[in-house]
Amino acid sequence: METTKGLIIPNTGDYPLFYKRYVELASGKALKALSDNQETFIKKLYGSLSTDQGILSYSEGKWSFNELLGHIIDTEKLMHFRALSISRGEKSNLPGFDQEVYVANADFNNQTPEKLLSTFLMHRELLWHFIEAIPVIQCGNIGTVSSNPMSLSALIYIIFGHMEHHLGIIKKNYLPVIGLTDPL
Repeated sequence: METTKGLIIPNTGDYPLFYKRYVELASGKALKALSDNQETFIKKLYGSLSTDQGILSYSEGKWSFNELLGHIIDTEKLMHFRALSISRGEKSNLPGFDQEVYVANADFNNQTPEKLLSTFLMHRELLWHFIEAIPVIQCGNIGTVSSNPMSLSALIYIIFGHMEHHLGIIKKNYLPVIGLTDPL
């Protein structure tokens, strides 16, 4: 099933099983519409958060609102880089990353929700410029990430499925902290 100019729903085996849930969360959906809906949700939520609310968490040891969006931004940047590398024919094994270490070293709680929102939206715009420019012939490219095969299409689906995963967590766990059921 083609959803975005040559990008097809990745087959199992085109990515490590760890990412299966993310791929499934984006599969069968028009990726641009999904992305637009995700951006609208994040704009409404983070556009309304105060600086003090940005550093709130729903439980001890869980990321704050700021850290969660920072994690999403970092993940999307890394997946975008991997997709760019694979689209260009990179043959080197691309490294993994430890999300806990990234968040711990980023100091997202010293940024405002507005700044993180701006960064997220800017990256999404860059991501879509990249996606729309991928030559169809490259959509089936397979590279290596953390010593596992990874397709270009899988990386794109993972980006949007990863966000769907976190939107579910936001709705269930984070919104009640600020007295909301849905920012829309």
